[in-house]
Amino acid sequence: MTQHGAGEQLVVLAAAGATRITCFSGVTIPVLLRTEWYAKALASALGLTPAPELQCAGVLPQCVFFIHEYALRTLVGNNRLMEDQVLHLLFHAPSIRIVPASAGGAAAVGLDYALIQYEHEPPLVYLANWVLASDAETVERAVRVFQRMHAVALDNEKSRDLLMEYVAVYDR
Repeated sequence: MTQHGAGEQLVVLAAAGATRITCFSGVTIPVLLRTEWYAKALASALGLTPAPELQCAGVLPQCVFFIHEYALRTLVGNNRLMEDQVLHLLFHAPSIRIVPASAGGAAAVGLDYALIQYEHEPPLVYLANWVLASDAETVERAVRVFQRMHAVALDNEKSRDLLMEYVAVYDR
Protein backbone atom coordinates (compact mmCIF):
# COMPACT_ATOMS: atom_id res chain seq x y z
CA MET A 1 0.00 0.00 0.00
CA THR A 2 1.26 3.49 -0.75
CA GLN A 3 1.04 6.33 1.71
CA HIS A 4 -1.85 7.83 -0.22
CA GLY A 5 -3.65 4.49 0.02
CA ALA A 6 -3.40 4.91 3.78
CA GLY A 7 -5.12 8.29 3.57
CA GLU A 8 -7.92 6.85 1.49
CA GLN A 9 -8.26 4.04 4.03
CA LEU A 10 -8.54 6.53 6.91
CA VAL A 11 -11.24 8.46 5.05
CA VAL A 12 -13.17 5.22 4.46
CA LEU A 13 -12.82 4.16 8.10
CA ALA A 14 -14.01 7.58 9.28
CA ALA A 15 -16.94 7.50 6.89
CA ALA A 16 -17.87 4.13 8.40
CA GLY A 17 -18.99 5.93 11.55
CA ALA A 18 -15.83 6.83 13.43
CA THR A 19 -16.61 9.17 16.30
CA ARG A 20 -12.99 10.23 16.80
CA ILE A 21 -9.69 9.78 15.00
CA THR A 22 -6.52 10.68 16.86
CA CYS A 23 -3.42 10.87 14.66
CA PHE A 24 0.28 11.25 15.38
CA SER A 25 2.83 12.07 12.71
CA GLY A 26 6.49 12.41 13.47
CA VAL A 27 8.40 13.27 10.31
CA THR A 28 5.91 14.44 7.69
CA ILE A 29 2.58 16.23 7.73
CA PRO A 30 -0.28 13.75 8.33
CA VAL A 31 -1.76 12.42 5.10
CA LEU A 32 -5.22 13.86 5.88
CA LEU A 33 -3.77 17.38 6.18
CA ARG A 34 -1.43 17.49 3.20
CA THR A 35 -1.92 20.06 0.50
CA GLU A 36 -1.91 18.78 -3.06
CA TRP A 37 1.53 20.31 -3.72
CA TYR A 38 3.06 18.99 -0.51
CA ALA A 39 1.74 15.49 -1.30
CA LYS A 40 3.14 15.67 -4.86
CA ALA A 41 6.55 16.91 -3.70
CA LEU A 42 6.74 14.24 -1.00
CA ALA A 43 5.72 11.49 -3.43
CA SER A 44 8.33 12.70 -5.90
CA ALA A 45 11.05 12.76 -3.23
CA LEU A 46 10.13 9.18 -2.29
CA GLY A 47 9.97 8.01 -5.91
CA LEU A 48 6.23 7.33 -5.71
CA THR A 49 3.44 8.23 -8.08
CA PRO A 50 1.52 11.22 -6.71
CA ALA A 51 -1.77 10.25 -5.12
CA PRO A 52 -5.09 11.61 -6.21
CA GLU A 53 -6.23 14.44 -3.98
CA LEU A 54 -8.18 13.20 -0.96
CA GLN A 55 -11.65 14.50 -0.25
CA CYS A 56 -11.39 14.51 3.52
CA ALA A 57 -13.10 17.74 4.63
CA GLY A 58 -15.97 15.72 6.12
CA VAL A 59 -13.53 13.63 8.16
CA LEU A 60 -11.47 16.43 9.72
CA PRO A 61 -14.01 17.48 12.41
CA GLN A 62 -13.60 14.05 14.06
CA CYS A 63 -9.80 14.30 14.06
CA VAL A 64 -7.28 15.37 16.63
CA PHE A 65 -3.83 15.73 15.09
CA PHE A 66 -0.58 15.45 17.01
CA ILE A 67 2.28 16.56 14.79
CA HIS A 68 5.88 16.44 15.90
CA GLU A 69 7.76 19.68 15.39
CA TYR A 70 10.20 17.76 13.18
CA ALA A 71 7.45 17.44 10.57
CA LEU A 72 7.34 21.24 10.42
CA ARG A 73 11.12 21.43 10.13
CA THR A 74 11.39 18.80 7.39
CA LEU A 75 11.60 20.76 4.15
CA VAL A 76 9.47 19.16 1.45
CA GLY A 77 9.72 20.97 -1.86
CA ASN A 78 10.67 24.57 -1.14
CA ASN A 79 9.97 27.34 1.36
CA ARG A 80 6.89 28.60 -0.52
CA LEU A 81 5.37 25.12 -0.56
CA MET A 82 6.07 24.70 3.17
CA GLU A 83 4.57 28.12 3.94
CA ASP A 84 1.39 27.11 2.10
CA GLN A 85 1.35 23.75 3.92
CA VAL A 86 1.69 25.34 7.36
CA LEU A 87 -1.04 27.87 6.52
CA HIS A 88 -3.21 24.93 5.45
CA LEU A 89 -2.67 23.37 8.90
CA LEU A 90 -3.70 26.61 10.56
CA PHE A 91 -6.92 26.98 8.57
CA HIS A 92 -8.03 23.37 8.07
CA ALA A 93 -7.10 21.37 11.17
CA PRO A 94 -9.85 21.86 13.75
CA SER A 95 -7.74 20.35 16.54
CA ILE A 96 -3.97 20.38 16.26
CA ARG A 97 -1.35 19.74 18.92
CA ILE A 98 2.33 20.23 18.15
CA VAL A 99 4.75 17.97 20.00
CA PRO A 100 7.74 20.24 20.55
CA ALA A 101 11.24 19.04 19.74
CA SER A 102 12.11 19.85 23.35
CA ALA A 103 9.94 16.89 24.44
CA GLY A 104 12.92 14.73 23.47
CA GLY A 105 12.61 11.00 24.01
CA ALA A 106 9.15 11.37 25.53
CA ALA A 107 7.84 11.81 21.99
CA ALA A 108 10.04 9.21 20.28
CA VAL A 109 7.20 7.05 19.03
CA GLY A 110 8.93 6.05 15.81
CA LEU A 111 5.76 5.30 13.85
CA ASP A 112 2.80 7.29 12.63
CA TYR A 113 -0.29 6.22 14.56
CA ALA A 114 -4.01 6.66 14.15
CA LEU A 115 -6.48 5.54 16.80
CA ILE A 116 -9.92 5.23 15.24
CA GLN A 117 -12.79 5.06 17.70
CA TYR A 118 -16.42 4.14 17.11
CA GLU A 119 -19.46 4.42 19.30
CA HIS A 120 -20.56 0.78 19.04
CA GLU A 121 -17.50 -0.99 17.63
CA PRO A 122 -14.08 -1.74 19.09
CA PRO A 123 -11.37 0.79 18.27
CA LEU A 124 -8.87 0.25 15.47
CA VAL A 125 -5.23 1.28 15.29
CA TYR A 126 -3.59 2.26 12.05
CA LEU A 127 0.19 1.92 12.36
CA ALA A 128 2.69 3.65 10.11
CA ASN A 129 0.17 3.86 7.27
CA TRP A 130 0.53 0.13 6.65
CA VAL A 131 -1.04 -2.03 9.38
CA LEU A 132 -4.58 -2.06 10.66
CA ALA A 133 -4.94 -3.73 14.06
CA SER A 134 -7.73 -4.26 16.57
CA ASP A 135 -6.10 -6.56 19.13
CA ALA A 136 -6.33 -5.34 22.71
CA GLU A 137 -2.56 -5.04 23.20
CA THR A 138 -2.05 -2.80 20.15
CA VAL A 139 -5.06 -0.64 21.00
CA GLU A 140 -3.85 -0.25 24.61
CA ARG A 141 -0.38 0.73 23.39
CA ALA A 142 -1.90 3.36 21.09
CA VAL A 143 -4.00 4.70 23.96
CA ARG A 144 -0.84 5.02 26.09
CA VAL A 145 1.01 6.74 23.24
CA PHE A 146 -1.76 9.31 22.91
CA GLN A 147 -1.96 9.82 26.66
CA ARG A 148 1.75 10.64 26.54
CA MET A 149 1.20 12.95 23.55
CA HIS A 150 -1.51 14.80 25.51
CA ALA A 151 1.01 15.28 28.33
CA VAL A 152 3.89 16.59 26.21
CA ALA A 153 2.18 18.40 23.31
CA LEU A 154 1.40 22.07 23.23
CA ASP A 155 -2.28 22.92 23.55
CA ASN A 156 -4.26 23.97 20.47
CA GLU A 157 -3.65 27.70 20.99
CA LYS A 158 0.11 27.40 21.62
CA SER A 159 0.36 24.98 18.70
CA ARG A 160 -1.22 27.57 16.42
CA ASP A 161 1.20 30.20 17.74
CA LEU A 162 4.11 27.90 16.87
CA LEU A 163 2.64 27.28 13.42
CA MET A 164 2.60 31.05 12.88
CA GLU A 165 6.30 31.13 13.77
CA TYR A 166 6.92 28.50 11.07
CA VAL A 167 4.92 30.54 8.55
CA ALA A 168 7.34 33.41 9.24
CA VAL A 169 10.36 31.09 8.88
CA TYR A 170 9.21 29.83 5.48
CA ASP A 171 8.12 33.32 4.33
CA ARG A 172 11.75 34.49 4.02
